Amino acid sequence: MEADIPLMPSIGIFITMNPGYAGRSELPDNLKALFRPVTMVAPGLTMICENMLMSEGFNTAKVLALKMVTLYKLTSEQLSKQWHYEFGLHPIKSVLVQAGFLKRSYPDMPEDSVLMRALRDMNMPKFVFEDEPLFKGLLQDLFPGLRADRVGNEELKTNSADFLEAEGYGTRDDKYFEDQIGKVVQLFETSSTRHTTMVVGPTSGGKSVIIKTLANALQVETDIKTNIDVLNAKSITLKELYGVLDPDSRDWTDGLLSKIYRNANVPPEPDAAPVRQWILFDGDVDAIWIENMNSVMDDNRILTLDSGDRITLQRHCIMMFEVFDLQYSSPATISRCGMVYVDPKNLGFKPFYTRWL
Repeated sequence: MEADIPLMPSIGIFITMNPGYAGRSELPDNLKALFRPVTMVAPGLTMICENMLMSEGFNTAKVLALKMVTLYKLTSEQLSKQWHYEFGLHPIKSVLVQAGFLKRSYPDMPEDSVLMRALRDMNMPKFVFEDEPLFKGLLQDLFPGLRADRVGNEELKTNSADFLEAEGYGTRDDKYFEDQIGKVVQLFETSSTRHTTMVVGPTSGGKSVIIKTLANALQVETDIKTNIDVLNAKSITLKELYGVLDPDSRDWTDGLLSKIYRNANVPPEPDAAPVRQWILFDGDVDAIWIENMNSVMDDNRILTLDSGDRITLQRHCIMMFEVFDLQYSSPATISRCGMVYVDPKNLGFKPFYTRWL
């Protein structure tokens, strides 16, 4: 059935295109001819950092912005190449937001110490075992003589240790025990600044353990129940995942993800007990099924379905991914997510032996 649709001159149509990787398709030539192409250039990171630091209340924004951009440039050049590494604008923005939060929380702390701490806390979680000392060295070169000890989250650490001991994962005397608690804190800090977080690493690195520990520790600390809905997006088709619209009757049938997402994001009743909702994707992430989630993972926080429904990700709900690696994921997805890398090298053999006993 054909229909003529008159176009109103007051309405503009803009298409964002990142051609060249899976999940994005080229426009057909007859449609492409109707649009005027505009080529974008890389953003001026130094100016963006300077403006954001100023808006967060930093007086020495010009010097600190230059140090920050230099650190990211050296990091991208000298660290090993990993699928989950991303040193573009999205990660930089999350560091700047965290720096502003720290400056307001600790107004007496020197500004360079605040930024150094934000850079360390937001970047260290994603580095593999071999890259950690190199990043610490770069940080010391750019902020010579500065020490920024970790502060805060003491109750979270205590609750995490209690849960790990109760579950039989070890005792406080074990060296790896501190590493596990450190990863729990890193996951908490990352998920506090990014509403989508990926826990990446090989099997037996402790991904499920730190997610479960954080959920329990937060529940004890805040007395707010944590609901975790787990699904494997690769085990079903796209229609079963997102839903399907019948072309004849126009009836909409929710998919598994759209159903879970809709239920998790019901605005809470004023007198109801607060609940923390986590949607956990346990399985591979590729550019095909995740492409529809890009608008959820960026600042829009909106899932748009074929039925026309637009569901906003509420503040009480976050999304997590538990994945082996991001080899088949697109740069657009990686840049939108906070990263926590868990490495079996940090654990050694003892936790498996202790758990087995």
